[in-house]
Amino acid sequence: MDFSLNQEQEILRKTIRSFAEKELAPKASEIEDKGEFPRDIIEKMANLGLIGIVIPEKYGGSPMGHLARVIAIEEISRVHPSMGLFLQATPMGLWTILRFGSDEQKLRYIPPVVKGEEIMCMAVTEPTGGSDLTAIRTVARSDGNEYVINGSKCFVTNGGVADSCVFVAKTGHKSGNLSVFVVEKGTPGFKCGTREKHMGFQSMEITELFFKDCRIPKENLIGREGDGLKAALASISEIGRTGNAGVALGIAEAAYETALQFAMERQLYGNPIFQLQTIQFMLADMDVEIEAARWLAYYAAWLLDHGKAGREIAKEIARAKLYTAEVARKTAVNAVQIHGAYGTLPEFKAIRFLLDSLETIAAGGTSEIMRIIIARNSQ
Repeated sequence: MDFSLNQEQEILRKTIRSFAEKELAPKASEIEDKGEFPRDIIEKMANLGLIGIVIPEKYGGSPMGHLARVIAIEEISRVHPSMGLFLQATPMGLWTILRFGSDEQKLRYIPPVVKGEEIMCMAVTEPTGGSDLTAIRTVARSDGNEYVINGSKCFVTNGGVADSCVFVAKTGHKSGNLSVFVVEKGTPGFKCGTREKHMGFQSMEITELFFKDCRIPKENLIGREGDGLKAALASISEIGRTGNAGVALGIAEAAYETALQFAMERQLYGNPIFQLQTIQFMLADMDVEIEAARWLAYYAAWLLDHGKAGREIAKEIARAKLYTAEVARKTAVNAVQIHGAYGTLPEFKAIRFLLDSLETIAAGGTSEIMRIIIARNSQ
């Protein structure tokens, strides 16, 4: 077994870490405080090839693989978790089109997003829930050469800034008869609703989306009618959850590094609090758990790079998503505790990492849903 990264992956990590510390670190806190969506940063990440890191070259991508993608998201999230979330969410729609779309759809929608010229979102979750896709109520009714869409989506990352949206809707009366479509901004009957006010990821546009007698051409169907469940699950698991693991991993690392630095500098009774055994034990546990989380996340991505897909990898992806999110939360809580009263002050960042970490638990399926997936695939 070889646990080392190849030269290309090592160079990628160093390049992105340098980019994150030079370009993101000086601006991250201000951007989060203002709740701004930083398009200039998106363009810079696109120029580095980060949006298309699992997309073939023929569509403008820089195909380094899923492990490289997790590393990229991890490094960006270590400095600015909101931008890590952007890199986690944006490729979900791209992956759906790449796997199930027509050649025309791939050429129309993928290159502009990969280049940073356009932004894409994927809308699955509804007020009825997200993990049970068969409960989706948004309906696509066939009418001649068009589909008429009615329904709503919520918690849509990039929803307020997206130029195109990949979404799931019912195309029949039977439970689970779902299909995937793409719709463009400005289409009559399709509009963005309220921006959700989340505790974390303040600079991300997470919104509601509404369809009211929205007409789209039959050419906007991605894949075949009825393939929506398979397509959505593939994107949510293989792209969404592995990306979420990268985000959580970056947050955990940031919280740990912040706590370690504070412990080395904060004086108590004339010595750094790092010399207190209690603090040392907390930091040691954080270090071990982050390293364990990293290898669960890397292993799931590595399996994808080696051709695993669907149910044969569902358990490994669920493990990674579950554990990284829980480690991010626990590490961030301990970071706040090590900071003492300073941990609640925004300028010390620990509280921001905690709020961001809480978002990773629900995103892409809660920890309880991950446990269900793990249990079902253990039989």
